[in-house]
Amino acid sequence: MYKAFGRGDVRAILEHLADDVDWSFNVSQSDVPWHEPIRGKANIPRFFANLGHVDMKVFQPRESIHSGDHVVTHVHIEYVVKKTGKAVAMEQLHWWTFNGQLKVVKMRHFEDTA
Repeated sequence: MYKAFGRGDVRAILEHLADDVDWSFNVSQSDVPWHEPIRGKANIPRFFANLGHVDMKVFQPRESIHSGDHVVTHVHIEYVVKKTGKAVAMEQLHWWTFNGQLKVVKMRHFEDTA
């Protein structure tokens, strides 16, 4: 899925998601468009469309840890917010939960929102 993201291939990512996938961030309220919690595979393209607010410079998955139905991946990200010109560099954790058919049923992004 990370390779597909790098290619901008949303359809390839969708192939790995359960129909009722729960996709969100570790924030309760945010004005950041891509922090919107999304439910359902049919709505996931909205997340990727919201990323159009930034000019992604670096998206680098570094390490993954696997435990049962879960995979947590450390990702380094750098982007420029198009509206403000602000450059952001951060570390994120992506917590993936898979079902028995190896489809993603839950995805949580953990980041420092400050």
